[in-house]
Amino acid sequence: MTVSRSKRFVFVDTKSLLSKKQIFIFGAIISSCCLAGACLIALYIEYLHNPVFHIFVQSKGIFL
Repeated sequence: MTVSRSKRFVFVDTKSLLSKKQIFIFGAIISSCCLAGACLIALYIEYLHNPVFHIFVQSKGIFL
């Protein structure tokens, strides 16, 4: 805890709850999930608008 010139108390957190490595790992997981979701959406749009892809997917037994 430090005291400023205006005699107010200023609380400073000196101990971080998460390390930089943990924050990087969490960010990497979140961005990977977002990228995977975007890829699935792109594949689904391709599935809806491309009859050849539609037939190929159904021939493999995958029904969306």
